[in-house]
Amino acid sequence: MSKDKTKGGLGKGLEVLFGNTQSGETAENITELNPQADQQILFIETGSIKTNPYQPRKDFDQSELNDLAESIRQKGIIQAITVRKLDDGNYELISGERRLRAAKLAKLEKIPSFVLDISAKEDLLEIALIENIQRANLNAIEVAEGYQRLITECSLKQEEISEKVGKSRSAVANTLRLLSLPQEIKISIQKAEITEGHARAILALDNEVDQMLFWKKIVSENLTVRKAEEFTKKAKHDKKPKREKKIYEITDQNKAAIKFLEEKFMEHFGTRVKLHPTSPTTGNIIIEYYTSEDLERIIDLCKK
Repeated sequence: MSKDKTKGGLGKGLEVLFGNTQSGETAENITELNPQADQQILFIETGSIKTNPYQPRKDFDQSELNDLAESIRQKGIIQAITVRKLDDGNYELISGERRLRAAKLAKLEKIPSFVLDISAKEDLLEIALIENIQRANLNAIEVAEGYQRLITECSLKQEEISEKVGKSRSAVANTLRLLSLPQEIKISIQKAEITEGHARAILALDNEVDQMLFWKKIVSENLTVRKAEEFTKKAKHDKKPKREKKIYEITDQNKAAIKFLEEKFMEHFGTRVKLHPTSPTTGNIIIEYYTSEDLERIIDLCKK
């Protein structure tokens, strides 16, 4: 997307989304706004508005929608939704899906809507994602996925995203890192079982096995973010290489075999396992556990 293009329709579109309405406006006030020449505001039939294909929010809380619908019945639409007109005469939602859903629940036949003159997919995607990221109460994973789409589908760099959403570059980068977490942990964030602060503490651990074990510990013991950060700091400190007494010479071939066996043990027990040879035929096996539940699970595996 060229810079000139961004300064044109896209800039005006973002101005409508963020600058023209105040939180105290009623539906009647909205009709008195005076948009730009390429920005119309109309009362559009709710049935003729198609949903936003670029909506980053995956789940809509039904009780919250019911509350919003009741508010709409009593006070009307506080802020207009934003749409674009399609070739078939219908409209496509850009922003305001919660308002549209709630308006339908409230059985409104028409809803006040800004109509933006936007046709390019890149502009539509960028406006929709940025508006939803800035306004909606998204969880951290939904925000991270929105950032990633801006990178992959809009060719934006992290610096450009940070400017558009009003976050520091490091904040954007840290949020994007959440996408590298195991799927179970990402689902846990979406369910609000753990916070983004917990997730950042988990990311401080190097491998997926450690991350999963630590996540289970956070959930089972209801650790605070501070306690989680203290745990990872201690884990990093304990992991620093210590000078061990040399028992006997281990060849490169033996090292490869030991590493292979350690990985097999870790796959079986689901935790960190270390082999410490004391001779060519003897040694110690250290199986780590972090909670009483982990220990019971490992004992059960040993019995099988």
